[in-house]
Amino acid sequence: MELTVFYDKDSDIIVTRALADITMENIRTASIKALELSNEHNCNNLLIDLSECPVGQTLMDGFWGMQDMGKSTGLTHKHCCAVIYNPDLYPEDRAQFIENVVANRINPSLKMFKKSDEAMKWLREKRQNTLKNKTNH
Repeated sequence: MELTVFYDKDSDIIVTRALADITMENIRTASIKALELSNEHNCNNLLIDLSECPVGQTLMDGFWGMQDMGKSTGLTHKHCCAVIYNPDLYPEDRAQFIENVVANRINPSLKMFKKSDEAMKWLREKRQNTLKNKTNH
């Protein structure tokens, strides 16, 4: 799997770009790298770009792997994950299903996007809300 992971200091976001089939094994590998940088930079905002990755496992394998995303990836409820996908490679209904599975469990905040600018906007809003909540306590 080709994987690029870096910290975008200007946006305060860990960016992960993958080129491989979308499988739980590849998701775990990418998550480990992203978490290393997350811990290093004290940054819980993650942009995961899978827009060039095709489906590589069955829907049920995705369901079982993502229903406890924290256990399968190491991500926790403090992380915000914006995932960019390409509907030509990863069906839209499948992306929404996985988003719902993750949202209905005690998991990190995860949302699926078709466009990177929408994903970045959502992460910025989540970050602002987190900062606002910290200053109000």
